[in-house]
Amino acid sequence: MHGVFPHPVRGTTDIAQEIGFQHFEIVVQGSDGQRERMPFPYQGDLLLYLHGKNGPYALNWTVKDRKDAFGERRSGQSKTPTQQKKDRTKARLRATLEEAYYASAGIRTVQVSLDLLQPTLVQNLALLFPMHGLPLRLEPSLLEDFSCAVKEAVDEGVPPALIAIQYADHWGARDQFICQIYQDIWYRHLPVSLLDPILIDQPLLKDGPDVLAVYGSFFEEWSS
Repeated sequence: MHGVFPHPVRGTTDIAQEIGFQHFEIVVQGSDGQRERMPFPYQGDLLLYLHGKNGPYALNWTVKDRKDAFGERRSGQSKTPTQQKKDRTKARLRATLEEAYYASAGIRTVQVSLDLLQPTLVQNLALLFPMHGLPLRLEPSLLEDFSCAVKEAVDEGVPPALIAIQYADHWGARDQFICQIYQDIWYRHLPVSLLDPILIDQPLLKDGPDVLAVYGSFFEEWSS
């Protein structure tokens, strides 16, 4: 990646001092047995490497379960107004530290939380993700033929599970054919709506917005 991200990364201790944030420290024991305090090595949640129209770029995703958790530490706990103010200040400064650190390398920070996603999308991804990497032992040519048959079925409003049953009656390994359906959806070979329930015993919906377009702001190199 030499030459793509030419900016030097600033140290978190320098940024913390600049914004008035108390950098967390840990005690480390060296090989000589001496103990000393050192800055805690902060790390982001996810660092994405993507390829856009201008070439490769990176995004820093900071992830929470709820959007309001970005604005207050331990936001679900009971606390006094004084403690709440303190926790909100810490959360704000911690977010500023992270954003400034990655920005010094030309990397945008994106706040992503579970409650920003539609529940149906979350359920569909939870279904597809465990399937997408499972090994398939059937012949590739057979699976390719099956995928074409499933695509035709979806186009005609036929539940894809019926195609899996037909192939399994002849070849066995019904679970392999079912897994292939989910993998085709995951890898976008079978274009169906991820914002509607994926129930393969029912006709799958093709029409609908592309989920990557709906949540495209999560992946933009620069905020618009």
